[in-house]
Amino acid sequence: MNKRLLTGFLLSVIYLVSSAAAELRVATLHPLMTDLAQQIGGSEITVVPLMGKYDDPHFFTPSPKDLAKARGATLYLASGKNLESYLDSLRSTLGNSAKVVEVGRLVPSQKISARDEHYVCCPRHAQGAIDPHWWHSVSNMQKAVRIVTKEFSKADPANAGIYKKRAAAYSERLSQLDRWVKRETSRVSKKDRTLCTAHAAFGYFCKTYGYRALPVKGVSVNNSINAGYQAEAIKSVREHKVKAIFPEQRSNPKALQVIAKETGIKVGGSLVADGADNYEEMMKRNVNHIVAALLAQ
Repeated sequence: MNKRLLTGFLLSVIYLVSSAAAELRVATLHPLMTDLAQQIGGSEITVVPLMGKYDDPHFFTPSPKDLAKARGATLYLASGKNLESYLDSLRSTLGNSAKVVEVGRLVPSQKISARDEHYVCCPRHAQGAIDPHWWHSVSNMQKAVRIVTKEFSKADPANAGIYKKRAAAYSERLSQLDRWVKRETSRVSKKDRTLCTAHAAFGYFCKTYGYRALPVKGVSVNNSINAGYQAEAIKSVREHKVKAIFPEQRSNPKALQVIAKETGIKVGGSLVADGADNYEEMMKRNVNHIVAALLAQ
């Protein structure tokens, strides 16, 4: 290899190494935040997912091994709304080396309330708790797109234009998804629009798309149901003339099966409550299962 070619080769290596070193590194604390980061950041960022595929976001805490894997990250994306109870400790550990962004913090919150028709069955089980499942309204995810785009642009201004372009394209897809969800959910008669689920995860969905939420557990999927509360749930299912009850991934369906047997209602397809690898696919799956069960005779 002659000197000119060797020099060109070495310069190329140096350029590639420096480019890789300059790449924005983002750690994510929820699978939906991983998807969101990838949609906006694309090849301009390195995403380090800290939560495993089978971890429950209500109970997950990053281990020292997880944090070591994320070393060098400029941003940590959390879902927020008290879902990640360890964030104060994480901020203390990180110090000024990285910024923790609670993506859902600026999304308007909903609370579990006995007076709210969107939570018709959970008054004493989770009264006053903030519902952290803000992503079940597509318009909320569009707000999240704007929040993350702003953070990426601040952290990596050289690629701000690319992030904004990707965000605009993704937001347009979300607008199309939102129109589809509204069209599909409106096919169900208003009298049948009660969404009976394992835990109180679909309040934002119900408020946005005109349904009533009837969770038989609390905010966490692992909350237990005692005999007295189960009797109340059965009574509420009958009073609201619920057509179907929906189990969830990661949730033991036994209690729901007992309620279905006692009331004679059908068990619908399982719903994804706490997040998935792909937001659009999650929403389509949930809506298809909800509509199919509530339209069935």
